[in-house]
Amino acid sequence: MIHTVFRAGAPHLFGAEWKTLLEANDWLYSLRSEGSTRSPGSWRVYAYALADYLAWCERTQLDWRKVGGVELDGYLHSLDVADETLNHRIAILARFYTWWVSQGLVYGSPFQFRETFVRRPGFLSGSVTRRVMRPTVMRRVVKSEKVSVPSAREVWTLRAAMRSWRDELLVETLAFTGLRCSELLDLRLEPFLSAQLNDDQASLMVKVVGKGRKQRSVPFPAALVRNLRRYAVLEREHAPGAKGSDHLFLSAMGKPLRPSGAEYVFRRASALAGVAVHPHLLRHFFACHRLKYLTDLGLGDPLGQLQRELGHSQITTTARYLHLTDEMRARIASGHQDFIASIARGEKRLDSNDAAVESQAMRRELHGL
Repeated sequence: MIHTVFRAGAPHLFGAEWKTLLEANDWLYSLRSEGSTRSPGSWRVYAYALADYLAWCERTQLDWRKVGGVELDGYLHSLDVADETLNHRIAILARFYTWWVSQGLVYGSPFQFRETFVRRPGFLSGSVTRRVMRPTVMRRVVKSEKVSVPSAREVWTLRAAMRSWRDELLVETLAFTGLRCSELLDLRLEPFLSAQLNDDQASLMVKVVGKGRKQRSVPFPAALVRNLRRYAVLEREHAPGAKGSDHLFLSAMGKPLRPSGAEYVFRRASALAGVAVHPHLLRHFFACHRLKYLTDLGLGDPLGQLQRELGHSQITTTARYLHLTDEMRARIASGHQDFIASIARGEKRLDSNDAAVESQAMRRELHGL
């Protein structure tokens, strides 16, 4: 049996009779000391994943130092987890074995690695950005990995179903900035209260701490900044305990809003509105519309700009939104052509009101406004 204990946020693994698992703990400590991960949440995930694997080795009476590819496949097939979770487990174990091979404790890894070239899309650059080694069993590509993007109609339907000003701003902030939910809840009050916006200023750059405690600057639209400031002054400060917290979004008890609380807010509003939109889908929504906007501006590297705004380590992660943006353009163009065709066939009569409605619908779909 493997025991997982956390002391001051640091994970410690123990075996039978609470014997310290030195090699496992050495690797976990190396993740933090070498800067591989600075996120406490990631550290916990790595510890639990490794503990599960070592427990399986113990049950099957295998020495993890001598596990081969066949035995590793047996472990992977024993997991009853989602495909994304399985891929993450494989990545963690690959890092674990690679580190111990480099330390000389293990002479061979159960993973076979291949060289992979990661390129930027051709219309941006034909150059190779980096060369990485991937385990041959790294990925299980399935339909569930397809990125889902809600429509503008679904996003604003969700916003209308929110019960409070704070909850509406949760939707707006995610949709207009592309923040992760954890980044949203970690926003502080000071940048918005001290912001000095000129009348012609389109956005405010706000520093955000993302995965791995990496800091980046994210543009917040000026209108959103003003809304957040009004919320902070008119509503937030009246919450119990608000004076003792510098977090922007607080719970009803005046404590920093937690991920579970935000998930409940979205789940309740989604059920009420009849749409399936959770926080991370709003990040996809932002990414597609933002990429289209940056491309239309004629910037030299719109994908790279979006990568920096989203905080992606790999540009290949950001590149997923390229075909979605193209699909969005095609869908909008098709819808507009159908509208014109219905007029040509005499099925619809165009007047000034119809034109205004159609123009507004296109703006909403194109820009999410």
